[in-house]
Amino acid sequence: MKSGRKAKIITLMVTIVCLAAVGTGIYFLNGERSGQKNPPQDKPAEIPNADSAGDAVEMPVEEPDEDNERKAEESVEAGTVDDHFVLLKGGSFVMGSPAEERQRQEDETQHNVTVGSFYMAPCEVTQEEYEAVMGENPSFFDGENLPVENVTWYDAIAYCNRLSENRGLTPVYAVEDNVVSWDRGANGYRLPTEAEWEYAARGGTDTIYHFGNQVHSDYANFEGSYPYLIEENYVSHKNPEVVTSQNRGTTIAVNELAPNAFGLYHMHGNVAEWCFDYYGEYDVANSVNPTGAGNGSLRVNRGGSYNDFGKHLRSAYRSAANPFDADQNLGFRICRNAEVTDEVVTTTYSLDITIPENPKILIAYFSYSGNTKNAAEIIREKTGADLFEITMENPYNGNIYDVSQYDLMNEIHPALSSHVENMGQYDVILLGYPTWWATMPMPVYSFLEEYDFSGKTIVSFSSHGGTMFGDSVSDLSKMVPNAYVGVGFEFNYSGGSGLSDEISQWLAASGIREQ
Repeated sequence: MKSGRKAKIITLMVTIVCLAAVGTGIYFLNGERSGQKNPPQDKPAEIPNADSAGDAVEMPVEEPDEDNERKAEESVEAGTVDDHFVLLKGGSFVMGSPAEERQRQEDETQHNVTVGSFYMAPCEVTQEEYEAVMGENPSFFDGENLPVENVTWYDAIAYCNRLSENRGLTPVYAVEDNVVSWDRGANGYRLPTEAEWEYAARGGTDTIYHFGNQVHSDYANFEGSYPYLIEENYVSHKNPEVVTSQNRGTTIAVNELAPNAFGLYHMHGNVAEWCFDYYGEYDVANSVNPTGAGNGSLRVNRGGSYNDFGKHLRSAYRSAANPFDADQNLGFRICRNAEVTDEVVTTTYSLDITIPENPKILIAYFSYSGNTKNAAEIIREKTGADLFEITMENPYNGNIYDVSQYDLMNEIHPALSSHVENMGQYDVILLGYPTWWATMPMPVYSFLEEYDFSGKTIVSFSSHGGTMFGDSVSDLSKMVPNAYVGVGFEFNYSGGSGLSDEISQWLAASGIREQ
C-alpha cells in the first residue's frame, strides 16, 4: 500500500463529512479506480503496422447558424482571454461501440449523436495550472507539466468556476447542496459532456482508438504490458497484433505524445478525464447535444489512465465514479462554449444514505488462493461482523490464468452454491475479491446480481499480484447504482506483516469501528 494513499483517504474523509453536513447524507467514502501491473514480458514491443491504424473518416458537419456564430464570438471574446483552445466544429458521429467490438460493455450502445461547436483545451489541466488557480496541488505524482490528478468531480468544476472568475468570464456552474446547475449560456470554463469528449477523442475516426484498432505505448501512456485483447493472448499468443509495450508506471507531460487529428493530446491514457454527465444508459432518443442523466450517484470519466489496461482506453469505454472520489489516475481537461443557448441543465445527486451508529455489517468474499480469505478473517476478528464466503457450484481448478479467462471472455456469471439468507438486515457490505484482468472475478458478478443493494454501503477490499483495483470498482459501482460504494483497500498477494495494521487504518478511515 502506497504511503500517499493513506493521506488521501483521510483527506477525503474530511471532505465527505463536510458535504454530509450540508445534506448529502453520506458518511462513508467512495471507491476508486486504479490500474494493474505485474506485466507479461515474453514478447518484445512492436509498433502496430499501418494495416491496424484505421483511416480518418469524413464527419458530416452542419452549416453554422450565422446568428448563433455571432453570439458565440461575442461570448468567447467577452473578457478578452487568449486560452489557445482548439475550436471543434460541430457535427454528427456514431457514439458507442459496434456489437462486434471485442470486450465492449453493454452500456456502449451505438447511436447517432450531433454536437454543436465548442472549444476544448488541447491538453489535460496541469499541476502548475491547477495550483495557480486553487492554491494547492493534490496530485500523487509531482511535476508542473504533469496532469493534475487526485481531484474529485467537484474539485474540477470548482476549478472551472474560479478560473472563469479570474479571467473575467461568467462562471458556468452553480452548486447548492446536492444540486448542480449548468448555465449553457455562460462564457466561462466547463467540463466536456460525455458526447463531446468521445467526439473529440475519436478525432474524426471510427476505429477503436483514434490511432487505429490496437494500442501501444508509443501512442498512449497506459499499462503497456496489457494491450487490447491481451486476455485472449496471455497464455497462448495467437494474435500477432497484440503486443506488449512500455509500462511507464507514472503520468507524463500533458503534451508528450502525438496529438490526434483535432490537435488534442492524450485523449487515450495518462489520466482518465472527468466529464459533466451522470452515468446512466444512453438516451438514444435525445441525440442533439446530450448532457446525460438528470440525476444519479456516479459521474462519467473517460479515456483511461497510465495504469489502465488497453481495453479501458477504447474511445467507447465508459468508466464511472462517485463525484466525491479522488484518485491518482483521475484528472480532467476543460472546454468553453462556441455556441450560446438559454438552457440551464440541472442535475441532482440521488443518493441519501445514512449509516446507523451501529451498522449491521457483512463481510462477503470470494477467494481462490487464500489471500482474500485471510484478509476477510482479519476483518472479521477486528469488527465482529458476519462472514460469508462466495462459493461456486463448479469451483475453478488449475492455473488461474486459464480458469478465469473462459468465463471472462464469454461473459459467464457462474452459478453459486452459497447464498445469504437475509441480505436485507445488513447496512454495510465489505466485499472482498482478487482483482483479475482489471475487474472482479465472474462469481462476484453472480453474487451482486442475486440481491438488492439499494440503500446499502459497499466497500471493497482486493488482493492482487502487484496490481491495484483495475476498473473493478467502476464495474462494481455500475452494478449497484442505488448503493454507495466506499473507498476500497488493496494489498499485494498476502499483504505481508503489515496487513493487519493497514486494515485497521482502512476501517478507521471508512468510519467502521473495531470491537
